[in-house]
Amino acid sequence: MVEAKALTVRAARAEDAPAIARIHVDAWLAAYRGQIPDAYLDSLNVDERARMWSGVLARPAPARLVLTEPLTGFCFFGASRDAEDGVAEIFAVYVRPDAWKQGAGRALCAHAEQDARSRECASIALWTLRSNDDARRFYERIGYAPDGAERENTRLTSFPLHEMRYRKALG
Repeated sequence: MVEAKALTVRAARAEDAPAIARIHVDAWLAAYRGQIPDAYLDSLNVDERARMWSGVLARPAPARLVLTEPLTGFCFFGASRDAEDGVAEIFAVYVRPDAWKQGAGRALCAHAEQDARSRECASIALWTLRSNDDARRFYERIGYAPDGAERENTRLTSFPLHEMRYRKALG
């Protein structure tokens, strides 16, 4: 269990890619077991994910990748991939399983929301597995609600991930 400490959020750097990859894989293994095929989860590779995140960090882009200090979670966000004007999107937010329910996810989402407000976005959206009740409850606790959109996403996997979109108005 991670000891409760004050969390700060900072921009990710190239040297953070291996730690981000470890969080990414560990969170998938803990959160998605029973929701997506075990064979896929068992094939996840930290080195492959580190290369993926290194690529993200090497590309100058409007999307942002931030993490908490101490390093317990990360968030990747930017403009809506659904091409909605005035809408930001959280593409990924993951926290180490041993640090769940200690404020990292909330801090990361709040950071993405503040960034979206600073860019004058009216709302922020995210996609989550329809079957991921724990994540859905978390998003609802911090002010997100389903907006009715659903999709079958095959961007990351060879099988469809049944997702639903959540949205939060930014005031």
